[in-house]
Amino acid sequence: MTETTYSIVEARARLGAIAREVSATREQVAITDHGQTVAILVSPADALELPELRALAAFRARKGPRRERRRAAQRGIPPCLR
Repeated sequence: MTETTYSIVEARARLGAIAREVSATREQVAITDHGQTVAILVSPADALELPELRALAAFRARKGPRRERRRAAQRGIPPCLR
């Protein structure tokens, strides 16, 4: 996924248009200040998925990498891609 980037000055001037674009396309937009990312705009739909993704990541961390490798093997994923 290619991330669009705007400086904080440009984002301030175009915030309405940028927000509508993010909502319509579900593409993330990074906002930078002196070259450093200070914020990322995501669509409302993507924002609603964040708690679920965090919970899934925490679950996978608790189960450990061995279980994930075993499941990948069962699905036929080659070892180099696991």
